[in-house]
Amino acid sequence: MACKDCTQFCLAEERDFDRVLVSVPSKEILNLLTTALSKSGFKFDVEGRSLKYFGADSAIMLQFLSYDADLSDFQQREIQILTLRSDEEVTFDAVRHLQTLDKYRRSLEHPEVKSCLENGRIQTYFQPLVDVKTRSLHGFEALSRGIGDSGEIISPGILFDYAKANNATFFLDRLTRETAIRSAANLNLQGRIFINFLPNAIYDPRQCLRTTLRIANETNFDPSRIVFEVTETERIEDMDHLGRIFDYYRHNGFKVALDDVGSGYAGLNVLIDLMPDIIKVDREIIVDIDKNPLKQSIFRGLSTAAREQGIEVVAEGIETHEELDFVSNNGADYLQGFLFAKPQPNPDFTVKWPSHESIKS
Repeated sequence: MACKDCTQFCLAEERDFDRVLVSVPSKEILNLLTTALSKSGFKFDVEGRSLKYFGADSAIMLQFLSYDADLSDFQQREIQILTLRSDEEVTFDAVRHLQTLDKYRRSLEHPEVKSCLENGRIQTYFQPLVDVKTRSLHGFEALSRGIGDSGEIISPGILFDYAKANNATFFLDRLTRETAIRSAANLNLQGRIFINFLPNAIYDPRQCLRTTLRIANETNFDPSRIVFEVTETERIEDMDHLGRIFDYYRHNGFKVALDDVGSGYAGLNVLIDLMPDIIKVDREIIVDIDKNPLKQSIFRGLSTAAREQGIEVVAEGIETHEELDFVSNNGADYLQGFLFAKPQPNPDFTVKWPSHESIKS
């Protein structure tokens, strides 16, 4: 797990627990569990809708429940487990290790990810943002990838899913942020650097900012060039908390950006509540926008509202000349997408504007 002040990634010790307490939501699931365990030779006690297992091979029992007990994903999310040493009481500190069987199963998967995180093998890829008016480089978005034992690339989705299953999202969020700053400094990248953060991973924005500034000072990187970009694939758990994070970063001179505007969690209500400095219009709106009148109206509306409030607009995910034409002529300040460049660990500093020249000057 990762605590607020940890400087290293910590998984639970790989040892056999002496006691396992399993709580199930229904008699039906309890009967399924007891039948499966009995057939496999595990001895246990049942009290109400709880199952108690005592034995040195408790890790084997949990892996059996995770993979071989013929439980659905829904059932594994409903079953809760608590692992205790034989001399450990059920105290508040012990209960912190309570988790669902589904979460335990996911913590066992991807051993290459565990090794990657334990050794801090994170590499930052950079994708350029282009200024519409000057057709020049505006900056880069920093995108993190994991590196496996054999040098294979591990996607950020797998990284953060694994970290979440191991209560280490805070650790990974900080590791990727610090790696991005060090990499940008080493490459002497120009312009703004957009660095993603997960709002649900930040306990205290002051601490996040302290570690960010420490790395910036160590690498002689101008921190005023950093744009904190909030990204989240799940629903934001506490909008007030995210608002406080935005306010704190702004108070300290940083710009904040809201990603995926127009789809998912980043709806108009979030835009209104947070009032970011920059919005990045979601790729789902940009794709084939030249052919879709509704998408065109949505983009124009977002651009107009943003311009009136002094908010800059990034059109991301641009892959065709036609998409480029439309967003450039309808309010985008900056452009990002494969049409210009894919994310690279050593990005090109020069902007190669597409040869299609139908964009109005």
